[in-house]
Amino acid sequence: MDWAPRPAKHQPMGLKSGDVIFLDTTAIIEAHVLGIWKQLAVGFKLATSGKCLEEVVKGNRPGGGRAMVDIAEIRCEMSVLQVDDKTLVEATIASEGDLSRLHAGESELLALVHAKEGDWSISSQDLGCLHCGKAPGLLDRFVSLEEMAQVAGIRRRILFRDHFTKKWLTTMRTRLRLGTL
Repeated sequence: MDWAPRPAKHQPMGLKSGDVIFLDTTAIIEAHVLGIWKQLAVGFKLATSGKCLEEVVKGNRPGGGRAMVDIAEIRCEMSVLQVDDKTLVEATIASEGDLSRLHAGESELLALVHAKEGDWSISSQDLGCLHCGKAPGLLDRFVSLEEMAQVAGIRRRILFRDHFTKKWLTTMRTRLRLGTL
């Protein structure tokens, strides 16, 4: 079984308003902390895994600190998808075990997109998640929160932490492809 997602019939030429984006825990929490959640929820079709939502409830931010997020609001504004054991096992085997090294939320999120067809993107700032994305066709589907904010039309100046920027994501993609990360 090939780990790469099935290719879209027409690959997107870039992120656009209305696209489906699968968000990991850190992206959901950071969007709330930055005050851009509402605009992202209006600008895109957002989805996540059940385990990611459980992690959001805990409110832990990368680099420390806690952020409280209104879970009822999230459930109204995005799809929360459950991953069955069969899907998780198939994706883990296809990834040659790489998924088993991730947090439960990221593992589930990547298992969700493993069999997903069509146009979609994923927003994760987790290096382990990006490593799993080295499979053909997956790494290019990652988008940063900064890029999402721009496409959603957020015009105010936002100070994104480094790993939520397009520059960081581009650098990590390049390093992964070159084998220097």
